[in-house]
Amino acid sequence: MTPSPRARALAEALRRRLPGEVEVFEKRGRSRRYERGATGESVELAEERGWAVRAGDLARSGFVAGSGELPERLDPFPATPHPLALPAPRAAAPFQPARELDEPLASESEAWALLDGIEREIARERPGARLAAARLEEGSSESALVSTRGIEAGVRMRAATLRLEVEQDGDLCLLERIERSLRGVKPLAVARRAVDRLHARRGGAAVPDAAEVVVAAPLAARLVESLAPLLAGAGAAERLAPLADAEGRIGARPWRLVDDGRHPAGVLAVPFDGEGVPTGESVLVEEGRLVRPLLARWEAPGVELPGCARRASWRDLPRRAPTQLFLPPEPAVAASDLVESVRAGAYLIEAEGGVTWEPATLRFRVPASGYRLERGRAAGALGVVELHGELGALFAGLAGVARDLSFVAGDGLFGAPTLLFARRDGLGLRARARARE
Repeated sequence: MTPSPRARALAEALRRRLPGEVEVFEKRGRSRRYERGATGESVELAEERGWAVRAGDLARSGFVAGSGELPERLDPFPATPHPLALPAPRAAAPFQPARELDEPLASESEAWALLDGIEREIARERPGARLAAARLEEGSSESALVSTRGIEAGVRMRAATLRLEVEQDGDLCLLERIERSLRGVKPLAVARRAVDRLHARRGGAAVPDAAEVVVAAPLAARLVESLAPLLAGAGAAERLAPLADAEGRIGARPWRLVDDGRHPAGVLAVPFDGEGVPTGESVLVEEGRLVRPLLARWEAPGVELPGCARRASWRDLPRRAPTQLFLPPEPAVAASDLVESVRAGAYLIEAEGGVTWEPATLRFRVPASGYRLERGRAAGALGVVELHGELGALFAGLAGVARDLSFVAGDGLFGAPTLLFARRDGLGLRARARARE
């Protein structure tokens, strides 16, 4: 999508009327939602179109947004005392759009067939288990931006999310997944993940003491998500200072955290952010050292940083936020290699709740389901346990990184491969709940 002639004309007209700079943003999109549950099936189709305009200078600015087609004229234009300094145009590196962007959204028959396939595979893999409820959503959007500073940028996006509730004998577990297209979802893979989760939740094996812990990619991605508030903004160095050792490291050498809004493995990969600034790789942590916090361009004047300004919708002002924040994979290491390396420990496969941590003490905890490991093999399901401890121990204990990079959705996209954490004081497991017998 490129800026429309109307957007260019409106920007120029406002530039003549108002002091300072003008930015005009347009967006259109469509989505489909399929739900199946106790009350039956439903389909919801939606199409949306919206626009937003910012204008002003360092003394004052205004912002107005609306749905539907961009108006030819805005009069009057509301003003506020907040300053505005729009970005200057920058050359963007080549970007290869995902091929799925050109495909139509999944049809109703395809969506129901996918759910039927998942349901069949769950019943086949674990008799007695069933798909209690499901929600599939798929959408695509196009947006374009033009400013009187010379920016003209267009972005296309597409994403599909699955939310499944799988039940057996009253035990209900929730699975969530994000893909670029529903056509990329494999029913057998989804079913096996659900079955593994049900089995892990219903176990009663003794929780290993002072164990090595392998954290599967979906749970590891949630750990990365929980670290985002520590890494964003100018105060990151001060927030992380209590974790630093004598050499200034906040974690073990395998820790590397990158925010990259155009990384092709991420569903949300785009060439420009919400202000038309080119996206790219920003290394936040390298070999356990904080390189820089995640900063938007207005937080570091004079420094050319990759774009990380996001519009939650056209009705919202751009704000700094993670784009695709992840721990890069190690191509030579399979997840099974990490599991087989553990002589006594645990393999945690999925979060059973949110990751929480205390800003004052930097202690964290997350409920998870998984298996006891002995000599690199599963030796019984643990039920629901809690991984907990000091954030410093989590950073210091990272001992292995696999290649199975996986992303989860939150306030942005967060990713990690399977990780191995070594035995470490301040990092532990404890029983939290027992699944039903």
